[in-house]
Amino acid sequence: MKNLLRLKKYLLRYKRKMLYGIVCIILTNIFAVFAPRFIGNAIDVLESPFVMSDVLSNVGLYILFAALGSIFLFLVRQNIIVASRIIEFDLKNDYYAHLQTLSRNFYNKTSTGELIARGTNDLNAVRDFLGPGIMYSINTFFRLFFAVIAMLTISPNLTLLALLPAPFFSYAVYRIGKSIQKRTKSIQESYADITALLQENISGIRVIRNYTRESHETEKFEKINQTYFRKNISLAKLQALFFAILTALLALSLIPVIWVGGINVVNGTMTIGDIAQFVIYVSMLSWPIISIGWVTNIIQKASSAQTRLNEIFDAKPDITDSLAMEDLPENVRGRIEFRDVSFHYPGNEEQDVLSNISFTIEPGSKVAIVGATGSGKTSLVNLIPRLYDPQSGTVLFDGRDIRTIPLANLRQHIGFVPQTNFVFSDTIANNIDYGVTTNSDHLDHIIEASRIANLYDDIMDFPDGFETMLGEKGINLSGGQKQRTCIARALAWKPELLILDDALSAVDTSTEAGIFEALLEKLPHTTLLLISHRISTVKNCDRIIVLQNGGIAETGSHEELLAKENIYAELYTQQLLEDEIQSIN
Repeated sequence: MKNLLRLKKYLLRYKRKMLYGIVCIILTNIFAVFAPRFIGNAIDVLESPFVMSDVLSNVGLYILFAALGSIFLFLVRQNIIVASRIIEFDLKNDYYAHLQTLSRNFYNKTSTGELIARGTNDLNAVRDFLGPGIMYSINTFFRLFFAVIAMLTISPNLTLLALLPAPFFSYAVYRIGKSIQKRTKSIQESYADITALLQENISGIRVIRNYTRESHETEKFEKINQTYFRKNISLAKLQALFFAILTALLALSLIPVIWVGGINVVNGTMTIGDIAQFVIYVSMLSWPIISIGWVTNIIQKASSAQTRLNEIFDAKPDITDSLAMEDLPENVRGRIEFRDVSFHYPGNEEQDVLSNISFTIEPGSKVAIVGATGSGKTSLVNLIPRLYDPQSGTVLFDGRDIRTIPLANLRQHIGFVPQTNFVFSDTIANNIDYGVTTNSDHLDHIIEASRIANLYDDIMDFPDGFETMLGEKGINLSGGQKQRTCIARALAWKPELLILDDALSAVDTSTEAGIFEALLEKLPHTTLLLISHRISTVKNCDRIIVLQNGGIAETGSHEELLAKENIYAELYTQQLLEDEIQSIN
């Protein structure tokens, strides 16, 4: 229950609406509890020669009080339920905004389906607590309070008899409520498993079909779904038992009330109207008492859900800004320097991916990084925009330690095209224009970027040109077109440093050469850091850095490295042989 205290700031934010709702709950219950008085009076009037106007006036007052109670009940919902929806809106925005701040390492450990489940199912459970949960909890308290006072004014002895089952209610709520919380948490975890598997299968549907694994994945989903089903059935049985016990205890409490009340009527100490009122009050308590079980279920669900949400909200980004940071000056040049940098991934402290790396890339130069798979090429470039921080050593951007530059300011000067291409389900124009925040001519820089990326002609072949809508993950683009779209996106905001991490692997050599030539021509002052496995492209760079086992094995121009007849020369010879074999085939 303590975890629900995290919601206090949201409730205080809308305290006026919540207070109005509580006032309306009090008024609703006052009118609801007073209404039976008029029914009792009307019945007592009928016991002796009566005037019809007396009966009608009591019935009219009953209708009036019932109507006023209904009006205030409407206002209760307009305040508390509406406030819960507004808080849900704020919670979802805060949840999404917090996800944007978390580092890559968090997403390496947390599945997309899990995050979706917590942002939908768990947030809905919390909203149920903030709305119906709070509303019915407060309503139950005041309904019991006013109804018991009204019952005491009629007969303290009968009130005592009617409240005898109360300790049993409390015990049932306590014992069964604990079981409900455990089962609810287990259900929410199973729901997250279903969401994760569903998201993964939909994303990888083409792989599943290519390997004819439809039946296997269906069986896997059925097993997880069956577990989810069994847990829900188990919870439903427990809840049914809960409500059955509460209803039975309530019904049993009426027996002594009617029995003793009837004796009092015979003895003349009570009237039939008094008994009628009393029975109405006891029945009036039925929903508040039964709702204890329902509200308990809501609270237990919300408690489990908030625990899971708190795990996300409590997650802190590995890469953060410090108070001593200062923006880069306006004349950014794009100079990169590594000073004795060593790095290992979190959780794998025993193995350095990079070890004692030192080099400098001058502004405007074109530098390539090559090496065998696993040599640390991608890890190295990931350190520049601070996707990770090195454990030792320093990375400098224009002579400044990048850890002293605000993340947003640092990254707005870097165009980064990673190995994994991603395009949004939006128009091609909006995909290319995604990172641009200036007020420059919208279409001009998009066209220029697409031309440099050798994508313009492909776009013009689409019926809607730049306004062509892309399917999920760019399904209506080829692999090469997706790569070039991502390159155009990085070029559109004219970065001082452009990093291409094997971003030309899906295009042919002639297209790759055309893109590289366009980069040299159109962006002569942009520093280029290129990772590629093709010697045909990297040979045109000013300098080539060869990585091996996380360290720099050799560095130099294409001609200098060939003259050394070492690793780079072997890679070059091997690729020449592969190209020759391919041409023969």
